[in-house]
Amino acid sequence: MAGAIAAAVRALPSSPDELLGVRVDGAFLYLEPDGVGRLIEATQAESRSYKDARERFRTLLVRELYLQYGEKLGGAAFRSFDELEAALRHRGLLNRWVDGIWPRAKAEQIVRRVLAATPGLTVQRGWSDADLPLLDEARALLDGAPKRYGHLIVDEAQDLTPMQLRMLARRSVGPMTILGDIAQAAGVVGYSSWDDVLGHVVTDGDVTVEELRLAYRVPRQVMELALPLLPLIAPRVAAPIAYRDGDEPPRFVQVEQERLVTAAAHEIGVEAARDGRTATIAPTALLGDLDAALGPLHASQETAFDELSAGVQTLTARAAKGLEFDRVVLLEPAAIVGEHGGVEGLRALYVALTRATKTLVVVHAELLPEALRDGAQAFTDPPR
Repeated sequence: MAGAIAAAVRALPSSPDELLGVRVDGAFLYLEPDGVGRLIEATQAESRSYKDARERFRTLLVRELYLQYGEKLGGAAFRSFDELEAALRHRGLLNRWVDGIWPRAKAEQIVRRVLAATPGLTVQRGWSDADLPLLDEARALLDGAPKRYGHLIVDEAQDLTPMQLRMLARRSVGPMTILGDIAQAAGVVGYSSWDDVLGHVVTDGDVTVEELRLAYRVPRQVMELALPLLPLIAPRVAAPIAYRDGDEPPRFVQVEQERLVTAAAHEIGVEAARDGRTATIAPTALLGDLDAALGPLHASQETAFDELSAGVQTLTARAAKGLEFDRVVLLEPAAIVGEHGGVEGLRALYVALTRATKTLVVVHAELLPEALRDGAQAFTDPPR
């Protein structure tokens, strides 16, 4: 998309259909369309923005006519460069020429034009969050670089689109610290390594990638359960090393489909009675029934902290991203994978599995995803 926006901006200036001509002090000064085209090319090659190029083109245009003025009138040419420009500005002539050749443009116009010309896209009224990086790209090309900073720190970078990454990069004049976890990527672009991300941020200079492999938050038993997913969702990322053991191994509870929500509510009640914060992570389709089944457990408690206000939080895998809880009850892993599909579904499951800091209980009726089956065998309660 960046290339399409750049091409649209570059295509804005165009040569006139007829020559530009004006008589000054008895001399006819003019430029043929081909000559104007050469000025456009020269200007675009040396300018940093469309706005700067427009002013540079105005100057080059006047200079070409000033050279003709001196050649045609010789010693009778009494006007200075500034005086000739003032004469060309008389009654708006110079402005009409420049506006016709190098029209003023807004970022919104450029982006709408590009979107309208992109197959498969429907241009909507108004703007969405996804459009903001496109507008920023166009605005930088038209008006020049935005305010820049000496050091940028970017968190959750794996969730950003290439255009969002470009938007951040153009605001940096120094080092950037980019943080994230490719295995937990939940953005519209699925990166497989940090090389994929950095290609949209760094054009030159040294890059150092440090993999922080020690996992202090997730217990060893939970991490070992989640690790078989890693080669499927982030094959070029080194596996984390859990630093500590949990309170107890993960536990799997398999039930009949009609008892899924009831059994989950029971397990949530057991976990909520223990110390610490409790959450349940489930597919979107189950949240309504689950909230109803939890009843008072889901009611808010009096606390000074909003994040602790719910007795038990019920979340989707995406909503749980970035959060942690002492105790997690995870419902129907296969449905979580199916809700998102493919690699994105497996990444959502990886996020869900790694939210617990003490205990993890998995309640399911469907067959577990293949990557979990071996690990689950040792931790499964007898079927209910």
